[in-house]
Amino acid sequence: MASLEALIRKRLMTDPRIEERLATYWEEPAIFLQEAPDDTAEGWGDAQFPRIVFLMDTFADAERGVMGGLSVDIICTEAGHAPEDIEPCVREALAGVFFTPDNGRTFSPKWRETGVFKTNVGEQEALILGMSVSFDVFEFPLMETSDPDPVAAIHEYALGWDEHLAVIGRTELPSIFEPSRERPAAYFRRAAFSVDLQTNTSVWMLCDLAVHLFAPELKDRLKWLEQLAQSLALDGEITMLDGSPMFLRNVKFNANADEVTGQLTVSVRYGLLRKPKYAHTMMEAGWERG
Repeated sequence: MASLEALIRKRLMTDPRIEERLATYWEEPAIFLQEAPDDTAEGWGDAQFPRIVFLMDTFADAERGVMGGLSVDIICTEAGHAPEDIEPCVREALAGVFFTPDNGRTFSPKWRETGVFKTNVGEQEALILGMSVSFDVFEFPLMETSDPDPVAAIHEYALGWDEHLAVIGRTELPSIFEPSRERPAAYFRRAAFSVDLQTNTSVWMLCDLAVHLFAPELKDRLKWLEQLAQSLALDGEITMLDGSPMFLRNVKFNANADEVTGQLTVSVRYGLLRKPKYAHTMMEAGWERG
């Protein structure tokens, strides 16, 4: 069963830029979860450095379901590749990539910071140099609920809007998926909702939908966001799964937001029909002649 940690290790090990810069252990790149084998252990190649040791911690989050922290330590010596040569490769290999383990839950790391460390190992041994690359790991759960559901409605709209757009939670993706300029990823969630108006036949709801757009470059994200915003504005409404209309009230772009917080806010208005009370026939009074 492929876990999140196993997918992260696989991603690092299959990156040729990282692979060629690391020592080998049993003829594989020296990448380890939590702790590396002892330097005298059988399996090492001609050298024991550079190596990568990573650690993953997760905790509950009210909005995301699960959040976590990923720390990737790049450990080198004065001989061979410097950590500065490997750090950009590690950052680019993990940041913004979506990992979906066998449990079906989808996660993506976002680079937070990189720190430097060094230490002496013994009085006459080489100086250990390293960099610790830290990521925040966010879960992207499917936010669909019960019909009429604005999230499900905008999912259907996005899937029909452009076949190249990957909708996280609805599009079937490989276990490791990297958004590209031609195939970006979008994630939709309900940011807020409230009751707007009540009548004897329906209840009108207001809802703010957050739109997260993932693509490699800022210019790519802006291009796709602009196209989506224009399409929504021109259409003016989205048909929900029960056939009722969901009216567009506002589309707002936040220049200070990123892919994790959501760059677009789509405000919509939709109705809930009141169901008539069922009157059982045994509750009705009547009489028959005869």
